[in-house]
Amino acid sequence: MRYAFVLGRVFTLSLAELLEALRNSGIGFKILVCSPEVAAIETDRPINAAELQPRLGGVIKIIRLFDTFQKKGKQYPSEVMETYFTFKKIKSDYFTEYTGKKQFGVSIYTLDPTVRFREESQRISFFIKKILQEEAQSVRAVLPQFPSQALTSVQVNENQLLTKGAEIVVISGTQRVFVGKTMTVQNYEDYGRRDYQRPARDERVGMIPPKVAQSMINLSGSLKPLDYILDPFCGSGTILQEAMLLGYKAVGSDIEQRMIENSEKNLEWFRNRYRLSPGRYKLLASNAAEISIHLPSLKVAAVVTEGTLGPIYSKLPKKPEMSHNFKNLEKLYDQVFKEFAKFLEVGARIVMCFPAYRISGSDYMFMPSLDFATQNGYTVLDPIPEPFVRKYKFLRVTERKTVVYDRKDQVVAREIAVFQYGIVPQPLEQIDLPEVPEEQI
Repeated sequence: MRYAFVLGRVFTLSLAELLEALRNSGIGFKILVCSPEVAAIETDRPINAAELQPRLGGVIKIIRLFDTFQKKGKQYPSEVMETYFTFKKIKSDYFTEYTGKKQFGVSIYTLDPTVRFREESQRISFFIKKILQEEAQSVRAVLPQFPSQALTSVQVNENQLLTKGAEIVVISGTQRVFVGKTMTVQNYEDYGRRDYQRPARDERVGMIPPKVAQSMINLSGSLKPLDYILDPFCGSGTILQEAMLLGYKAVGSDIEQRMIENSEKNLEWFRNRYRLSPGRYKLLASNAAEISIHLPSLKVAAVVTEGTLGPIYSKLPKKPEMSHNFKNLEKLYDQVFKEFAKFLEVGARIVMCFPAYRISGSDYMFMPSLDFATQNGYTVLDPIPEPFVRKYKFLRVTERKTVVYDRKDQVVAREIAVFQYGIVPQPLEQIDLPEVPEEQI
């Protein structure tokens, strides 16, 4: 079975989350092709897109790929598929059964971000529409907003394409063209609700987006339903709520009583809004460096947290101030990682955010080292297998195996690291890296 996954803006984090989620689901897979926009993957069994989509914070669309074509030179996708679409194929493979006026759209994704196919979406849409109209079908084509070649998840949802017709997706490389249809799209409205409708929000202390929290939880390894995930810097409870939604139990602590009160309000609202059973979370007023004394009866399977990022800035601080902040945080995190070792089992993971000051463009000033973890018995894991990072040069993994999540004009970004306690990890054998010509990637 072949699928494509449209990746989020921070595509390296999106891909890392996707590969980990597939691996933890026991699905064997190999990467066919990949770009900053989309990854095409072959699996050893069908996936349940309806179940997988809401569990992936960094995946915008899941696409079922039907066919692959060889491409010569600078051929346009419409030329490659000139005789592909027929009324029978469109009806049987692509369109949803719907008795009213059908609606569809065509999205083009290119494996080379420098290549743009002007008007290809319109050209293929017109061709499909003509075929349907010749069979007396009432149909409307939804076009991407210029200059985009692909429909957004908003357009797909608002036009009800998945229930009234289809979003047909074409992925074009230099040698191959893949074609398929969208099975699911990310529910952007629900993520917004989980973020902005919570009763206790405090932007002064910074809040991790629910999508990022979800991605981090997915990087925390193979967990069982109702396992406990700990966030010892829980703030307003975003990571805790996403852990509950993914089927785990959550325990959070914070040194500030105000944050515990905010988390309580948010988590009760969240539990009622999403109809989660009572007893799914616990909150503790505690210093993260002393959290073990509050956990005598809880077996924590993983730690997922946005650690203290230090002061919030509207403009870049001077380097001495950054260095001072890092020094204070290193002392705190040395204590915290020693504390984690008191209750974590060997092999457990810690997924954690650290501050990264944007110096310019994609240049950041990071904490000087991660010795506070590695010298206390933890290993930094590759977020994406290293051979894959070597092959696909666009992936943005730092030299110390971390991924940066940032937003435009953000002074303090998040450096996300995955640690494992007490075990040197083995290479991910489940990921097969086929020989892909360099010009195709």
